[in-house]
Amino acid sequence: MIINFKDLAGLRTGLRDKTIVFSGGTYDLLHPGHINYLEKLKSMGDVVVVAISPDKSVKRRKGEGRPILNESERLSLVNSIKYVDYALIAPDYTEGGTGGTVQCLLELKPDIFVSIDPKWIEFVKSRKDIPEGTEVRIIPRGENFSTSEIIDRIYKGKERV
Repeated sequence: MIINFKDLAGLRTGLRDKTIVFSGGTYDLLHPGHINYLEKLKSMGDVVVVAISPDKSVKRRKGEGRPILNESERLSLVNSIKYVDYALIAPDYTEGGTGGTVQCLLELKPDIFVSIDPKWIEFVKSRKDIPEGTEVRIIPRGENFSTSEIIDRIYKGKERV
């Protein structure tokens, strides 16, 4: 189900007795690595919430020409995956120094936060405003499944072996 950022706090309240798993990402050009990742999230809890990076944030991080699909299209794709219970577009707070993922963590207060980037473990520990009970788990990026690498192969005319 697609929800708005402003609905995250209420979602936590309504799902008090459920284990909420949260993750964020770009999800540009959906590929098997994304599906495998989301399936793993679903195995960790009762409810999976995924925040999609807004177009402005993706362009800043990944450069000109990205995202390939706009935030509404990416949101619709992620929302259609059976392992995802709730999907939203994260707020774009990066210019202010606090990323949209952190804003989602503060509002949702998930039981488990999952990322592909190990930097989040220490970052979450260092934040006094993120609930102490939020567990951070890292799932390494799937081998040979990176949207940037897929785009690179397309431009170079290389096939996957």
